Amino acid sequence: MFWISKPYRHVTKNPGRLAIGGIVELPSFGLTYADFASMPAEHQVSDAGAFATPARAAGAPIQGVRLQALLDLVRTPPEAMFVLAETHAGFRVNVWRREIERLAIIAYGRDGQPLAPELGGPFRLLLPGFKDEARDLWDVALLEFSDKSGKDSRNQRSKIPTHSSVAGEVQGGLSRSTVDPSDPRTIVTPPPMTR
Repeated sequence: MFWISKPYRHVTKNPGRLAIGGIVELPSFGLTYADFASMPAEHQVSDAGAFATPARAAGAPIQGVRLQALLDLVRTPPEAMFVLAETHAGFRVNVWRREIERLAIIAYGRDGQPLAPELGGPFRLLLPGFKDEARDLWDVALLEFSDKSGKDSRNQRSKIPTHSSVAGEVQGGLSRSTVDPSDPRTIVTPPPMTR
């Protein structure tokens, strides 16, 4: 017995549209505001700010649809375990599909109009419950559903700590610290040893 993988349908970025591809039966090369507004009522979210704090704005609420509507639209098979999202600026996020498929919201409009760029439009991906840069992606250009993990731009600015190799050092390469004799509530790091 062997496994035949499904074809991967690549999509490209189109200004003002959301492209959906990957391991799907019906790729979309550019969904518009009208496409999102005409999606089934059970997937519509009238106030995205009620579910995702970053989407709270003064005035009319931001409208969106659940990610499940897009999964149904492009007929995504169960083996597509990852969701790869990319903005027009090139920022990429790679998350587990099962982790977000019931909660994720694509914000697309406000007060009957397309979502303005100053609010993250024309399309904005909101991931309630996430605490990193993936929780609120502005100006999303494409979504791809994949069976493999892809490139991820999150946390690229941080440095991965190194394991300590000297006895007495703290994880991450920090030197040994001691309690300050003049104030027991603080700690001090001794100066480096000279040879």
